Amino acid sequence: MRLTASFGLMTLLATAPALGADAWSIDHDQSDLTFEATQQGGSFEGYFGSFSADMRFAADDLDNSAFDVTVDVTSIDTGSRQRDRELPKSDWFAFDAFPKATFKTSEIRETAEGYEAVGELRIRESAHEITLPFTWDTEGDTAEMVGAVTIDRTRYGVGQGDWTDPDAVGHGVTVQVDLTLSRVAD
Repeated sequence: MRLTASFGLMTLLATAPALGADAWSIDHDQSDLTFEATQQGGSFEGYFGSFSADMRFAADDLDNSAFDVTVDVTSIDTGSRQRDRELPKSDWFAFDAFPKATFKTSEIRETAEGYEAVGELRIRESAHEITLPFTWDTEGDTAEMVGAVTIDRTRYGVGQGDWTDPDAVGHGVTVQVDLTLSRVAD
């Protein structure tokens, strides 16, 4: 009898759908990856026009939730032609050598305000762990993720030489994520 019950339970578990984090795709027409920084004491905003991500998220399965994001830094736009002419150069992003930045999570955890994505942010040849606080709201097969994190650009070699002076360009850059996502059907 026990053998039959054990076999029946194993069969039930084997045929049950596997629980796991849902895959999500970004609706780029309704999503933004922006930043805010300062130059000579005044703030300015910019955005990245091209980015992609492999996103898996389920509030009830954070162990299997993960984000793997790639940003085309050559798609940066700060609203200033003069500033945008400098950014491809070696003192800044060095587009020729480092056209992409990446963020890959190692952990996603729940907080009182929402969630935190802990992972490695790589810009140029520098990689450091950051924690991105975010909210995730799901309605049916649509979700919205909103978050922000402030990084020190100099840790990543962005703004070298004379540009390391925080009076010229502030060290802190706040990256803002506002994504609309659709659940990917299995």
